Amino acid sequence: MKKILVVLLVLICAGSVLFSQGQKETEETYVIRVAYGTAGGPIHEAALEFERIIEAADPRVDVQVFPGGQLGSEGEIIGQLQAGITDMLPTTTGPLGPHNPIYYVLESPFVFLNEQQADAVLDGELGDVFLKGLEPIGLIGLAFWENGFRQLTNNVRPVITPDDLRGIKLRVQQNQLHINYFRSLGADPTPLAFTEVYNSLATNVVDGQENPYSLIATNKFYEQQRYLSQTDHVYSAVPVFFSERKWNALPEDIQELVAKTVYDLRIWQRNRGRELQNEYIDEIQQRTEVQFLTDAQKAEFQKRAASSYEWAAAQYGDTYSNLLNQVLEAAAK
Repeated sequence: MKKILVVLLVLICAGSVLFSQGQKETEETYVIRVAYGTAGGPIHEAALEFERIIEAADPRVDVQVFPGGQLGSEGEIIGQLQAGITDMLPTTTGPLGPHNPIYYVLESPFVFLNEQQADAVLDGELGDVFLKGLEPIGLIGLAFWENGFRQLTNNVRPVITPDDLRGIKLRVQQNQLHINYFRSLGADPTPLAFTEVYNSLATNVVDGQENPYSLIATNKFYEQQRYLSQTDHVYSAVPVFFSERKWNALPEDIQELVAKTVYDLRIWQRNRGRELQNEYIDEIQQRTEVQFLTDAQKAEFQKRAASSYEWAAAQYGDTYSNLLNQVLEAAAK
């Protein structure tokens, strides 16, 4: 009798193990594709950190990272999120204005004068307005990361005052607000895709460009530029969006894990970028003369931004101007 009981117990245990293994084999897995335009720097490092945290927390999730525009431009990836082809996009606000004019507020020169202002506003109630701005087209905003302040480089002369930009052919984003601002300073703004910047500098199609330190360094733009001016003229915010279609296909516990991880990483990502900035400056200074403008010198560029605010208000209406005023007031507190 004891032998029979032992045999039955062994069979029951074996069956339980096989059933458990079968469950694991059939347990659903979830792929999260993260795509963005930059090839290195704090956005890329944060995406890799996101991958590490998520996969360690839940073995059902496979995070796949596609940096450097592998899946297309930021604008193209927005379309992929809408279609449910790609899952997550940390993007600059440059390509977002055509979808909702509120994003031109964050593209306006000198809205934020320092990182502390940007952090306070974008982590507050006004930040939520921007994160929800693409919900009508099927994108869910999770948190704000950053790309840092934009700086000017060129091959013509050191730029200390706005008048020093006169006649300089400057590559800018395909953004009418930026074009208007730099034209008001006397520059010749030339919109080009980001992927064309290095070759355009190397072949003298343009004299200069403007980007955060992280992009100037990681893309080696300084190899083709004699001068850099730290103007801090536009703070480059990076909202992180998730495809609503793909979001709704995730279990609630994975949704919570993703949302919390992206939000918590905002501090890590910002701090990492700010830590790297001195390394980027040291690297750039090996080849390029860097002008560190004083607050008074930056203020001269800031004064010239008023006409661009007026232009944008006429173009984008009260939606732009009302939110711009709220952001400026909140930043000044």
